[in-house]
Amino acid sequence: MGTGHIEVSDGSLYYEAVGDGPAVVLLHGGLLDCRMWDDQFELLAATHRVIRLDVRSHGRSSTATGDFRHDDDLAAVLDTLGVDRVALVGLSMGGRIAFDFAVSRPQRVWALCAAATGISGMTFTDPYVLDRYQEMGRAAQERDTAAFVEAFLRAWVDGPHRRPEDVAASVRVRCADMAANNATRHATAQGRMLERDALHRLGEVTAPTLLVIGDTDSSDIVDVTQRAVRDVPGARRVEIPGAGHMINLEQPDAFNTVLLPFLQEQSP
Repeated sequence: MGTGHIEVSDGSLYYEAVGDGPAVVLLHGGLLDCRMWDDQFELLAATHRVIRLDVRSHGRSSTATGDFRHDDDLAAVLDTLGVDRVALVGLSMGGRIAFDFAVSRPQRVWALCAAATGISGMTFTDPYVLDRYQEMGRAAQERDTAAFVEAFLRAWVDGPHRRPEDVAASVRVRCADMAANNATRHATAQGRMLERDALHRLGEVTAPTLLVIGDTDSSDIVDVTQRAVRDVPGARRVEIPGAGHMINLEQPDAFNTVLLPFLQEQSP
């Protein structure tokens, strides 16, 4: 397995690469890191060249010191690794990055799977999520990492329709560990995350696109997924019962059963 850091503007990104075949990049959610893809990383390596990375201000990558674009960072990683075209598999913020890359560099994407996705240009309106964001902001100001992480878990692991005890403890523990690491390691992050306003450019996506969503996710994610299914040419939507926002962690078998055939169908 290849692993290390790749230089990008004002920093470096941690990556891991394994396997041979058509290239697939796994993009993690916000406040998480590439470990969230442990199951899929090993599974896909049997048939693909699989790359996963910690995006800027996450995991083992550099903390942002100024304005940046995640899709530019991704392009730098691919260029360094000598990868021309990829399938992008992203969850939440990872899906958001995937859409930005797909509209800015459509010729480099042979397939796109966005799970519980955000899309740049969207507005969050779900009262439950907005309340949790306020809690996260207060906790950050007070430097209360435990409260910050718990508010994050309530927003994006439990979600608006479940209590903490309704979610597998192992999933909450994994997400809490990643979030706490990011909250402490990258607390000094500066600058803006610049984006491509992909919500209003969805018609420019040329790659075959699969949208995956859990049946207990927030209204914002449901709405933006429906928008993508409507506006991305030929896009398909699959709903996974019993899953919230962290689909691949909560329901890995169901997620893999959807993802693998999609990639096999589209493989160049």
